[in-house]
Amino acid sequence: MGHIIVAILKLSGLIPLRWAQRLGAGIGYLLSRFRNRSREVARLNLELVYPQLCDQERQQLWRETLRQTGMVSMEMGVLWGASPEKGLSLVRNVHNLEYLQQALAEQKGVLFCVPHLGNWEVLNHYITQLTDVVAMYRPAKDPVLDRWMLNSRQKTGIRLVPTTSAGVKELFRSIKRGEFVGILPDQEPRPRSGVFAPFMGMPALTPKLCHELLQRSDAVALFGFTRRLPKGEGFDIHFVKPDDDIYSEDAVTSATALNKAIEACVQHAPEQYQWTYKRFKRQPDNGKNPYRVAKIR
Repeated sequence: MGHIIVAILKLSGLIPLRWAQRLGAGIGYLLSRFRNRSREVARLNLELVYPQLCDQERQQLWRETLRQTGMVSMEMGVLWGASPEKGLSLVRNVHNLEYLQQALAEQKGVLFCVPHLGNWEVLNHYITQLTDVVAMYRPAKDPVLDRWMLNSRQKTGIRLVPTTSAGVKELFRSIKRGEFVGILPDQEPRPRSGVFAPFMGMPALTPKLCHELLQRSDAVALFGFTRRLPKGEGFDIHFVKPDDDIYSEDAVTSATALNKAIEACVQHAPEQYQWTYKRFKRQPDNGKNPYRVAKIR
């Protein structure tokens, strides 16, 4: 199976970005037409976080979210197979670049938090042109696919460590050395590795990893994301500074600031966020899993 997926990704990498996105939009349309896990999770998530929207507004956002989700899937072949030069050519504008420049100038290390918004792989192509980067990644279950993904992504010069105990230890060593460390901060951790903090008006089990990395180093926290432009024009990059509370010794206070910064990113392009992910499975005080209540597997 891994060989087939790699072949598809390689083929998608041969076509222009705008065509890959059109194919992805078609996948998203099909997702919206038939009941499936991604469709139902996105629908429920948007009901939970945007209760103020009317049904028509929410449905419009839901359909566009699925289109954008399809685009992400088809863009991966283009970005993983691209040379650093080609990947960089997809960047159109960079907003708040001074935030990145200031963080690098302090030479204390940078904790770079990248939510699942737009296409986060674009940042790999951009940031590695400015500094060395260490980032955590989740290995694919199929070894063939995992090897190809790892080799393709590391062409930019990024150093990837797996989401294992050894990988986490390497992140701590790297940030203590003052290096630039990248993580994806918006996935649900194991209960012992997280605390509950509000996200988009909902309690969300939030990773403590960011808090612990900042507490054990002098690193500067910075957020970044990409916004997909229409008609295959490429991507804009945005940098966002979090509230100072992210440096708090209290894990909940820090996690609240973390989620607030993610919210600030999402507000730029809510339809491009990963609403197909079960972000609110665990609730405080053994509260009911909203996806299970809605009978979404």
